[in-house]
Amino acid sequence: MVTPIVERQEVSEGRVIEGRDMTFHAPVYGEVLSDGGLVRLEDSLGWGRVVNPAGHIRGRKRAFNATLQAQGGVVVVSSAESCLIIGREVRVQSAVKCQIFAHTLHLGTAAGCLIAGRSITIDHARDHRHEPNLLTMVVPELPDLDELLQPLQAEIAELSPLEQQLAERINTFKADKTLSQYLSIRAKVRTGLLTLSEDQAKGFAQMTERLDDAAKALEAAVAERRPLTKALAAAQAQVQALRDEHAAKLADSRCQIARVEGETIVRRIVEHHDSPDLSAIDLPLIPKILFRNDASLKVLCNVHKGKVDLLAGRDF
Repeated sequence: MVTPIVERQEVSEGRVIEGRDMTFHAPVYGEVLSDGGLVRLEDSLGWGRVVNPAGHIRGRKRAFNATLQAQGGVVVVSSAESCLIIGREVRVQSAVKCQIFAHTLHLGTAAGCLIAGRSITIDHARDHRHEPNLLTMVVPELPDLDELLQPLQAEIAELSPLEQQLAERINTFKADKTLSQYLSIRAKVRTGLLTLSEDQAKGFAQMTERLDDAAKALEAAVAERRPLTKALAAAQAQVQALRDEHAAKLADSRCQIARVEGETIVRRIVEHHDSPDLSAIDLPLIPKILFRNDASLKVLCNVHKGKVDLLAGRDF
């Protein structure tokens, strides 16, 4: 069992502390390396680095010129200035001139920040000394949905009129009350639910002679329609399943900013990675995404005042 570490003295620059479930009651200026669990920073973090893969980092006070890195984990900090913050989920009350890479990001105030993420929610975005916020939505690379749907939609287009024609033909037969009565009697006779008298049997024989061809035509139409209906339902279900799968992969791709006061640019980039958690992407790729400025980026909006609400699949 790993013993939690409680540090009450200042962690000076150049000092490295390793462990798990660590609490720091004094300022941290050195390096904290954790292998999971929770790292609590009860005081400030300055010019230092806290690394806790798949764990939690919680900073109650200010972080400045520091790195908080929890790939696959959670970073929660009250105030951050000129920091690099990486996490599956990141929550910051106030961020100024920070670089933030998160799968899910919740920011109170963002000022002059460089941000990349999958789901970004900001209460207030403003510039910092005329430097804008630059947000990059990292959208998962998906196959072309229209290309996947094309053969299924072609199959549906071919089957639908055939199935509809047979349905109309069947309904026309069923609208014949005499034929419906005959079929009902015949079914009961065949299953033994109805025993006919001699006179009734003669009448039924006459009905059979008159209506048997129509009954056979109805049965043939029903038999012909059955596989068409099954194939049509299967193709329609596949179309819906592909659409649902596509929508699910984009469900958390969203950027919402309640209030913009100062230039805020929102861009989109498509990036392939195997993990559903964006923060689990290879570390060397993170700065390349944060600082990328090439033709692969699409500017979604440039807002100086107002609000932003962008949803993948609807807006981009």
